[in-house]
Amino acid sequence: MELDTLESHLFAQVHSGDPEMKIDADGRLRHANFPGAEGSLYLGDVGDSLLRCFGAHEPPRVTELPGFDQQRWMIVVSDLEMSVTIESRSYWGFGLFSSCFLNSIQMTGPLNRRARLAFDLCAALGRNPWEAKWKGRFAKATGVSTSDEKVTWEALIERGHSDLVDAIDAIRSKAQTLERELPTLTDDAPEGWKDDLALEEIGAALAECDAASDALHDRSATGVERALSRAESHIIEADPRTEVIAQHEGGDVLEDMAAVEVDDIDLTDTVLELEELPEESKRTQEAIKDEDIPFVDLSEEE
Repeated sequence: MELDTLESHLFAQVHSGDPEMKIDADGRLRHANFPGAEGSLYLGDVGDSLLRCFGAHEPPRVTELPGFDQQRWMIVVSDLEMSVTIESRSYWGFGLFSSCFLNSIQMTGPLNRRARLAFDLCAALGRNPWEAKWKGRFAKATGVSTSDEKVTWEALIERGHSDLVDAIDAIRSKAQTLERELPTLTDDAPEGWKDDLALEEIGAALAECDAASDALHDRSATGVERALSRAESHIIEADPRTEVIAQHEGGDVLEDMAAVEVDDIDLTDTVLELEELPEESKRTQEAIKDEDIPFVDLSEEE
């Protein structure tokens, strides 16, 4: 399936109505213990997981306030490059149960961000969000057949998975390339750099790439990112061109830069040396004591 370059529209089955959230005076969604917030709504498991997977963002805006039914609402969450509008509405049973509701998820932004959000949301829920309690009613309410909805979700999830695979392969290739180039970098390496330690760092980087692949198998994108971050750190320490002092002998690079030998600095050209003060500048304490220093009372002056 060819994915839209600008936006994606998904529908998800709600299983739970919790957690309950508050709405502040500015129409922002807040946690239940937020002071001063009076209105409330039930966010549901899909909305709650989506907000957690979205990343750093301002408090979502509630664009459609709930009425008698606190599980019927619309909110918008966004950052500088992506916006997601979530609408909660019932599609069967008059909304008497949490499973009577679906969430419409309208995402606008870069394709990689939308794919990653779909991947993370599915992993966080631990189930297939497109699988409805009542397939016929779900398809009628959304206007999308069950099979088409599944294809849309799976296409985004596969794209998110593919992006993570590419990230792992890129770091692995970087480590392997550095391993091949090490013999040619030895001559220009900084003092204290050792090729055996560098090879250990490269081995550690490749091990972290394997850990990232394992995390991807478990559908943990966060685990993938953490492992790749550690792998990147190992590569930086192994590369002599980065001159990372942690693996070199001689201590901390900042301390080495700050250590200045006094004997190495010639101040004779910049410091004025006088063996004896000029005659007119000589004044002893006795001379100062003998002087009559006039006293001026300024307290009465305006």
